[in-house]
Amino acid sequence: MPVGKHHPVTFSIDGKGFAVTGTNSFNMPTDDVFQYDPVANQWSELNSFPGADRSFAIGQAYNGKGYLGFGLSTNSFLNDIWEYDPATDAWSILTTCDCASRRHPAFIIRDDKIYVGLGNDAGGDLDDWHIYDMISDSWTQVDDIPGNGRHHPFMFAAGDHVYAGMGHSGQLVYDDWYKFNTSTATWETMTDFPGESRVAGTQFGHQGKGYVLSGDGSNHDFMQTGEFWEYEPELDTWSELDPHPGISRWAPGSFVINGAVYFLAGQNRQTGAILNDLWTYQLSEPSSIGEVDNSMQVKMYPNPTTGILNIKNQFEGNSAITISNMSGQLVYQTTLSTTDATINLTDLESGIYTVSIESSNTIIRKKLIVQ
Repeated sequence: MPVGKHHPVTFSIDGKGFAVTGTNSFNMPTDDVFQYDPVANQWSELNSFPGADRSFAIGQAYNGKGYLGFGLSTNSFLNDIWEYDPATDAWSILTTCDCASRRHPAFIIRDDKIYVGLGNDAGGDLDDWHIYDMISDSWTQVDDIPGNGRHHPFMFAAGDHVYAGMGHSGQLVYDDWYKFNTSTATWETMTDFPGESRVAGTQFGHQGKGYVLSGDGSNHDFMQTGEFWEYEPELDTWSELDPHPGISRWAPGSFVINGAVYFLAGQNRQTGAILNDLWTYQLSEPSSIGEVDNSMQVKMYPNPTTGILNIKNQFEGNSAITISNMSGQLVYQTTLSTTDATINLTDLESGIYTVSIESSNTIIRKKLIVQ
């Protein structure tokens, strides 16, 4: 990246990566916007973000647009929210959250809704939770997260729901983990994160799973390795992947393009250096036919199932469905000619399966549990 910073807001749209706002090496909030082209391996600077300069903000991409909000300007906590259109390189402000202004919140997008909560303001750490409906352009407050108030949590959408947890309050760094059920608008307490308590890293969802990368450990200081963890929502389990090079870093950014994770910026807590490097890790196989995030394309329920499975997809035309067991053996296949279908899997043994749904230009893969 052309400049070093920590707390950049990062996301990817249409094969390009974006790093927006954040704190520069002079410890000042910024309004700059950088775009990364992985084909040319080149950064370019775009029009500045039109809102207040900020750091400790949060954002995500959804349906070809970027979203950013909250954070801290030079003197003020913020609660505004913005939409970015890469086709015009232009930002537009959305309805401001009718909640406390804050920095370091959770911010997750799923099914035309933005889930926001946690973070801290001048009064301390927050445990509230709010939903912004993109269709009605309105906010609703729902139940607080079951755990303590906190800021700088980890969060992502994975499977059919959204998740948040970890983070810290003062010097207390958490390892608890929660699911917000998007169907019932209720919280569920999940298994604690199995690694060292974690705060101030980066995270993302990809192909139905969630990922947390780097950050500070249980003493709110660097860890000896830049740990990388994968979360399987249907099993509520974590598994550790290859760490990034060097020690962990505070407040980095990341985005995913064609199965590759791009990891950037942040602060080296050992030396104090503000970083502008960029690393890449091939997380999943790149696809020339446009493998995409299944959370936006396919719904599959109930999951777990006792045999009857409903599938709703957004593909036009025929879609081929194959189901394989954990050994990779094909156990079921069919073709769907409609967007809504019900299939009978009562002949399958109890266990975990992989469902693949392929249209003319897209492949989706999801885990299925048969009870």
